[in-house]
Amino acid sequence: MSAVRLRLAAKAITPVRQSERMVLPSRLRMLHRALLAAGTTLSLQLLFLPGPSRVLAQAAVTTVAATSDARFLPGQLAERVTSEADPRQHYAVYVPSSYWPGQRWPILLLMDPRGRALIPMTRIQEVAERLGYLVMSSYNTRSDEGTDPNADAINAMLADAQRLFSLDVRRLYLVGQSGTARASWIYGYGLRGHVAGLIGIGASKPESFLLTPRAPGEFPPLVFFGAAGTTDYNFDEMWALDTVLDRANLPHRVTYFDGPHAWPPAATLTEAVEWMELMAMRFGLKPQDAGWIDSTLSAAMTHAATQAQAGDEYHAWRRYRAIVRDYEGLRDVRLAAARLASLAKKEAVRRTERHIAEAVRAQAGYNERLATFLGQYRRSAPEPLERSLEKVQLNALERRVASGDSIDANAAERGLEQLWVYTSFYEPQDYLDRGDPARALSILDVAQAMRPNHPDVCFNRARALARLGQDDRAVEALECAARSVISADRIENDPDLRSLGREPAFRALVTRLRASPTGSSARAGW
Repeated sequence: MSAVRLRLAAKAITPVRQSERMVLPSRLRMLHRALLAAGTTLSLQLLFLPGPSRVLAQAAVTTVAATSDARFLPGQLAERVTSEADPRQHYAVYVPSSYWPGQRWPILLLMDPRGRALIPMTRIQEVAERLGYLVMSSYNTRSDEGTDPNADAINAMLADAQRLFSLDVRRLYLVGQSGTARASWIYGYGLRGHVAGLIGIGASKPESFLLTPRAPGEFPPLVFFGAAGTTDYNFDEMWALDTVLDRANLPHRVTYFDGPHAWPPAATLTEAVEWMELMAMRFGLKPQDAGWIDSTLSAAMTHAATQAQAGDEYHAWRRYRAIVRDYEGLRDVRLAAARLASLAKKEAVRRTERHIAEAVRAQAGYNERLATFLGQYRRSAPEPLERSLEKVQLNALERRVASGDSIDANAAERGLEQLWVYTSFYEPQDYLDRGDPARALSILDVAQAMRPNHPDVCFNRARALARLGQDDRAVEALECAARSVISADRIENDPDLRSLGREPAFRALVTRLRASPTGSSARAGW
């Protein structure tokens, strides 16, 4: 009997345009080319006869020898594994202590936007162990690159997982951050019926990815847990996504954590996986555990009551709203609904909701202003730095951050992060791609004014200076970048820096980095 093979296949369904960059107002989006590659349109290739019973019967065939592989000991993390399906691909693997091949297991497929597989892995490992999830985390997933490597990364993990482990092929979960979170919507719907849920951090769905509203009582195509940092420059799109998913009647929870555009703390990822477990029970993808459901509901009710008693009525309101949505059909939620209705009438709750909405609108307005500035910068000669800083409102944003109004301060900090990511990364990269290193160097001056001698700025300044033939200054900028974690391979293989290979100071820097544990290619964070 042939085994089930889940695979993402390119060009098998109607292409859905996407950009892995931030969803921004139209004028700002128009400044940047789309990063769609052919491999981002996906579908299933399943080698079995139709019918769910046939799928499950064959799924068990793929994994009878799983425990004989010494690389994957239950309860231990395998930090780096080479894919047998595609030797170009590498990933980390965690197998829970309770694993045995006579049972089918859900799996979390993690996609870091810089291929830093261990960052999300170490934050999700505890809840995976406790609830019994397999985890695979790719070293090859990326965001903001000219081609999309993520379909190949997912395919390699899918192929190996089906060969190595006993999978519940109805319960694949895709976990992404930033651009990989955006791409997971396409992958999830491409594997519809097998991807049970998406965990998306710091990015909404692709803008042109349209959701068909779910009819009342209809089985959901998948469920979604989203999170964003309070100072994440994509906070506004996650805020808007909550409403979009409400209108589409897609089961979801969107929450927020203190922090920037990055993976959240372990507590948020734990909440996400626990929520997926609850949804699996709610929609019949696993047997209901009455004791577990009761304990999680009790904990959520206690948390909400504690917040309300402490005067945090807004977050208590959000918590009760989540309880009513999540446990409806599983437990009696009338008490939570009554408390939700009572809190909804509170002026403090309505005022906070309005204030956050106003801050989101202010952020959208700043995005438009930034779009105008970047468009003018591209079309005309750069102005003096002082004038540029005035146009991007750097001082005004910094004053708002220090204002004492936490909601407005967070919005201002999101504006600063938006300004930073464009002037330190997106715009310089586009100018270098266009063969305009002088303009790249000029826009980097804005980023330098924000965070002097930041390694990202130093590295990109080195690339621009090398393209301009200013080798001495380029090496000096690389010395600045090397104060942080940067790999010798990174600077030696960058095409913009190849001209520096003849410089003794450059060769000395490479030699020093190779001799340093933190500068080796194996451990570099950059």
